[in-house]
Amino acid sequence: MSTFWCCPLCREPLQREGNSLQCAAHHCFDYAREGYVNLLPAQRKRSREPGDSREMIDARRRVHGASLYQPLVDAIVATLRPLVAEGDTVLDLGCGEGYYSQGLLAAALPINLFGLDIAKAAVRLAAKACPAGEFAVASAFDVPLPEQNMSAVVSVFAPASDAELLRLLKPGGHYLKVAPGANHLWELRQLLYNAPRPHEQSQACPGGMEVVAQNPVTFTLHLQGQLLQDLVAMTPYAYGGQRENKARLDELDSLQCQADFALTLYRRSE
Repeated sequence: MSTFWCCPLCREPLQREGNSLQCAAHHCFDYAREGYVNLLPAQRKRSREPGDSREMIDARRRVHGASLYQPLVDAIVATLRPLVAEGDTVLDLGCGEGYYSQGLLAAALPINLFGLDIAKAAVRLAAKACPAGEFAVASAFDVPLPEQNMSAVVSVFAPASDAELLRLLKPGGHYLKVAPGANHLWELRQLLYNAPRPHEQSQACPGGMEVVAQNPVTFTLHLQGQLLQDLVAMTPYAYGGQRENKARLDELDSLQCQADFALTLYRRSE
């Protein structure tokens, strides 16, 4: 790959030396045996283990392993396929355990795939699931990649910095943002909250970009047993809702729930 990680300490390019990455200033970062590299300096962590908890990651992996979100993967692939060419570099920003990275690679898109997440436990799983990609533990607000080298950036329910997106994307490059639609998991929220409200839909466009397309993706989730509990555990709803409502939810064996996503495609100005 011509594009590679940059040193998070001095921003110089990192070159691979055996099982390590090293910059001209001799800062060195070792690859883990799973194939990822940790580029999140300890002094920049806000907690001992930043990002999603292991319980949330494991629950999300089980839900994704049941292919419940395959229609969303298909929509992401369909959006990106006409935009990328042989050798283009794509970043999965906030890649989690690599579910969407794996979907892009399984679709045989001719890309060089990079993924990062601030949760080390998630990146470890992503690297194992997608050995053809390059994965790092890093912050989405201080991405250790060079300027204007990304043909596309994808974020699924992940925070992103407008300034970093502009820095990373090539002129004419694309940013695909996947956010919850107004009625995402509405039936679940009705169970948990006495007066649920639709998700607010952001209309803001990052500076230096233009909106190319906005597409809703909706489908029904058929949840039973452990998968129902896992869906709750992988979302912020694990920590919300009225106590008596959560008790009723725990007693349910199954639930049909609407998945509602808003896909917004932006293009960086030339």
